[in-house]
Amino acid sequence: MNGRLAGIFLILAGFIILILLALEGLVQFGIFLFIPFAVSTSPLAVIPFIMIFSGIVIFFISVPVIDKGNMADRWQNEGDDDRNGKKSQTGGLVMIGPVPIIFGNDRKLIYISMAVAAGIIILYILSAFNLL
Repeated sequence: MNGRLAGIFLILAGFIILILLALEGLVQFGIFLFIPFAVSTSPLAVIPFIMIFSGIVIFFISVPVIDKGNMADRWQNEGDDDRNGKKSQTGGLVMIGPVPIIFGNDRKLIYISMAVAAGIIILYILSAFNLL
């Protein structure tokens, strides 16, 4: 079995077991500000968290084996778009709580990110003051 598939399987199985424990009443869920959490007094609740954590670790550690010759070909062909006159455009938005971090090299994508950030901040403020 592929390492990434094993990681995904562990993560999904952990969430399914966590949901089953919640349906049995052994785990309660809540949200503090924007961070979800689970509370339980049962030792069974540790099992899904271990499965989810180990699944994330396995998912990120498992790197597909790539032969060096194939990688060298990829590196040589990587810059072909820039040599043909095509310019790559990037832009992005990272929200840390209600604080937006906007980055990019294209003015249009930065404006779109600013509009999305403004919408998310407005929704956050409306939900914080129970206006929705």
